Amino acid sequence: MKKSVKVLMILLIGSLSFSANAQIFGVEGSVGLSNISSPQADISDLYGRILGIKVGGTIELDITDELYVGSGLSFARKGATTSNDNFNLLYLEVPISARYNTFEIGDSGEFYFSAGFYLAPLLSAKIGDTKLDIGTNIKGFDLGMNGGVGVIFDDRFDIGLSYESGFLDFSANEFNEQKNIAIMLSFGYKFDM
Repeated sequence: MKKSVKVLMILLIGSLSFSANAQIFGVEGSVGLSNISSPQADISDLYGRILGIKVGGTIELDITDELYVGSGLSFARKGATTSNDNFNLLYLEVPISARYNTFEIGDSGEFYFSAGFYLAPLLSAKIGDTKLDIGTNIKGFDLGMNGGVGVIFDDRFDIGLSYESGFLDFSANEFNEQKNIAIMLSFGYKFDM
């Protein structure tokens, strides 16, 4: 896991140094529904939706007037409910995505589409009060895609709806395939630099 964190930090520092002229920093919080999916119906049926939460900082690089490339660093709670307890997963998430402003809304709003990927080392995993051993009971890394739509007002206030889907099986059990999915409503503020 230490190696994964180092790789994520190098990617984040690299993205910060990409363009010194047009960096836009911000903060973002998201709330939504998280779940665990599996191609095996009997495994998927074990899980239900749980409240997902994400909070962190963002950075965007202004490529053109409409196109932005962004990253950030967030703490993300994912997981699912089970018949007995909640399955809570806490990740340190680094998204790498692009945002394209498509058209104006009123005098100060812009509608956008976004898409990209996220990298996320697992910080903690619990089922109820039982802590899972990362690496033994559960794999310590997630990688997935994200996509969404939203509106930015006054180049500062951001409201968006996004969908995330993990690519990697995080189960340490070779007979079960489990992946994270989530739909999130986000609220962000971009600082005037």
